[in-house]
Amino acid sequence: MTGIRAVLFDLDGVIRHFHPEHVAAIERAHGLPPGTIEAVAFAAPLIDEVTTGRITRAEWVRAVGERIGDQHAAEAWGRQPFTPDAEVLALADELRAAGYTTAVLTNGTDGIPAEVASFGLHDRVDAVFSSHEIGFAKPDVRAFRHVLDALDLDGPEVFFTDDSERKLAGAEELGMRVHHFTGVDGLRAALRSSGIDLTDAGGSTYRARIDLLAEAVDGFEAVLRTGDHRAVVPSCPGWTLADLAGHLTDVHRWALGQLTGTEPDDPEAPEPADLADRFRAGADRLVAALRARPADAACSAIYPPDAAGTWARRQLHETTIHLWDAQQAVGGEPRLQADTAADGVREAVGDLYPRQVRLGRVDPLSQTVVFRFPDADGEAELVGTAGAGPAVRVTGRAEDLLLVLWGRRPLDTVAVTIDGDRSALDQALATKLVP
Repeated sequence: MTGIRAVLFDLDGVIRHFHPEHVAAIERAHGLPPGTIEAVAFAAPLIDEVTTGRITRAEWVRAVGERIGDQHAAEAWGRQPFTPDAEVLALADELRAAGYTTAVLTNGTDGIPAEVASFGLHDRVDAVFSSHEIGFAKPDVRAFRHVLDALDLDGPEVFFTDDSERKLAGAEELGMRVHHFTGVDGLRAALRSSGIDLTDAGGSTYRARIDLLAEAVDGFEAVLRTGDHRAVVPSCPGWTLADLAGHLTDVHRWALGQLTGTEPDDPEAPEPADLADRFRAGADRLVAALRARPADAACSAIYPPDAAGTWARRQLHETTIHLWDAQQAVGGEPRLQADTAADGVREAVGDLYPRQVRLGRVDPLSQTVVFRFPDADGEAELVGTAGAGPAVRVTGRAEDLLLVLWGRRPLDTVAVTIDGDRSALDQALATKLVP
């Protein structure tokens, strides 16, 4: 029921790779049939004993040598080199820079600490967990529960990838998002579809969001300059355009304080008397403060990560939805850009709804609902507590889905396709998903 806060990687086959040609060369040199060594080494119960810490790596290699009848071949196999995957490590760097926790869970031996130290893995991820220390190996759910406890996270807050599909089972049981790793491009796509925006690490998405926020500020100011401040805002019952402008001005001031950690108002500088001027002054300070910081600059935020990038995203969507309200109030025909609206949907169900639950404002929903957009990349998932697959999938334009989630349009006024349990969708929409 929460957004992703951590990405958990398998080690062998994902972050580092052993090369089959090395094993084949050892077997040829020692006159062993192809596949002999690993057929013995990875057979139960021997593999279970070493990966749960009941025997050491040295004892494992020795046992392999005894069983294949060639200790020298086993020792050569035990010394085979590996290659770290530079692209996956770069991806881990991007995730950390974007504010996500990164960790590794491996079915490993007591040789893991030295092996990962040899290529500086601890400098690239936040934690490394090895089954030989945990006492349970993947896919045993207890191995995954150990990681969750150590990271102080819930299952739905973690994305896990492994090159063995069989080893995903324990993670799935705890509600983690899982991905069968076959390459870094597929992993990036899976992360993106789970709402993890990796481009923030390099700042391009962050800068783009600030630019879009600035454009939305321009649009809202234009409505204030030309529109009747007494106009009723239909999507905000009881409010006039002046009320809406006052609200958004206050939100920008509050967000600026969270971003900077200081009181944003200058007591020596009185606020402009004109409503549009007052709105513009506050918005400009917020935009300027965002532009002066990198995406990963630490600060208090409304949802994870606690970084400036969160405020660029949150205030873009806050200002955009209220620009829509304002334009509608003065008789305009507002439209939302598809990619921005799609990210707004992901924020609503993956970040704002979990916050509502954490604050005790709503009860958690049991069923998972997936929202898909034919006009934008990816999808959005509202994760239920039941832990099963999605109960219903809803497909429609990103703009329409965002406006439905924010209560701006009834579901029956937009074109959507509903596959699955309609009651699960109705229950979600009857819940106050957003503030």
